[in-house]
Order: sequence, then structure tokens, then C-alpha cells
Amino acid sequence: MTNEPLLAHTMAEMTATKVEAAAQRGAAVLLPVGVMEAHGPHLPIGTDAYIALQLCRLTQKYAAGRKETLIAPPYFWGINAVLSAFTGSFRIRAETAAALLTDIIDSLSGDGFKEVLVVSHHGDRAHNDMILDVLQKAHQRGQTGVRWLYAPTRWKMIERLGQTGKEPVWVQWDHEAALDAFKVTGLLGVHADEYETTAMVRYYPDTVDFEALRDLEPTRLTLEDLQVWRGGGEAARRLTPGGYFGAPNPVDPDLWRFYDETAKIMADAIVG
Repeated sequence: MTNEPLLAHTMAEMTATKVEAAAQRGAAVLLPVGVMEAHGPHLPIGTDAYIALQLCRLTQKYAAGRKETLIAPPYFWGINAVLSAFTGSFRIRAETAAALLTDIIDSLSGDGFKEVLVVSHHGDRAHNDMILDVLQKAHQRGQTGVRWLYAPTRWKMIERLGQTGKEPVWVQWDHEAALDAFKVTGLLGVHADEYETTAMVRYYPDTVDFEALRDLEPTRLTLEDLQVWRGGGEAARRLTPGGYFGAPNPVDPDLWRFYDETAKIMADAIVG
């Protein structure tokens, strides 16, 4: 369990001298990517950034002794198209998000880091299209060590982007059957649901409003509803007035282990 802030155990706490030495040793950089957007009445607007950062911390832990990694300060100014009508969702233009992510990657590459691995926990299609475009352009500039390590597999994001996961911009790893073996409600959930709730309760409990969570009912929406919801704006507000999609209260309080198991797979993938 941790209640550590977003910059804890990242490069933000290191001196420039130590960062330079790590680059010279060939350390890889894990770059957490998220957004600031409404996550229901029970979770903080920084949920995606917090979970992306925790995935990086766990991946670093499981890769330790096999591969040296640093964690970059989280990038949390991604794109909110779906939840843009909700208070607390920062509305960042695509060109702004892309320019900032490009500058961050170029800064790290310019400092000598040959591997920059993106870990993004956000399902908005526009956001993920932006990341893919930034990474593809980085490869066109010769920055072939800049790759995408994690896009949410349970949302089938790679397939939604028209990718196979075997393209050069991806760190290849498989969604193992063990990741689907956890006990869940069985209700369709994609936002501020049982997965994200258990992760935040486990790793950042001080950010969770447990009083609000206690009586939250699941949304019980369908795949057809999901397609409409993804259109964002008033459609999203109408279908999910509470700002969450799925069952916030889990049947398995240890569902956070999904992220722990994911990080183990990611660590193995970057060690090779």
C-alpha cells in the first residue's frame, strides 16, 4: 500500500548528475501517461495518472536486478473526449497533448536515454490515437527505442487502434489467461469501475471517498450503450450521470492483483 504523491520515486527526486549517470549506464525510462478527468463521486480525477504511475513502479520492482529503469515524472495532460462534459475533466487539445508528449520524449532521448517506454492507462480513443501518432513519428525520426509498453489490454486498445502489437512501436507481450481469472461482477465496466476502484483503494486509499463509494449502484449498461457513451458530451452524461461506467464496488477486494500481475508480465517483456 502506498499513499505516495505523483512525483515520489520518479526522476523528479533525482539530481541531474544521477540522471546523466543512469543514461550512460543504459537505463530505460518508464513514462507514465494519464489524464485528469472525472472518475465518479468516489475516485480522484487523477486516477488514470496514479494507476499508470503505479504500473511503472511495479514494473520497475519486478525488473530490478535484471534491467535498470527510471520512472519519468508522470505526463497527465492527455485527451478527454468522452468525459469532457464532466466537471473536473481537463479539456486538452490534441495538438497540445501531442506537442507536450513529443517534447518529453525528445528531452529524454536528447539526454541519452535510448529506451523510453510509454505506460498509458486511459481508454479514450482520441488519446490513444495521439500517442500512436507521436510514437510513429518518433520512429520516423530514428528514435526506435521509444515504444509503447502498456495500453489497457482489457479494453482491447491495441486492436481498437488497428494494430497487432507486433509493430515496431510496441513492446511485445501477450495478455495471458491469468489476467482474466479474477472474480468480477460480470457487468460491463470501463471507467471508475471495480478494477480501478480496487487499485486506488489498494495503492492510494487516502484519495478514495469511501462514503460515496459505499452506496454506489452499478450502471448495468450494454455494449450498444458503450458505443454511444464513447461519443462523449451529453450522451456520456445521460448514460453515466454519476461519471462512472460499470460496478464501482467489487465482489473481490483483491482485484487490484490484476495490475500486479500485469506489471510482472511487463517486466519480463522489457528484460527480454
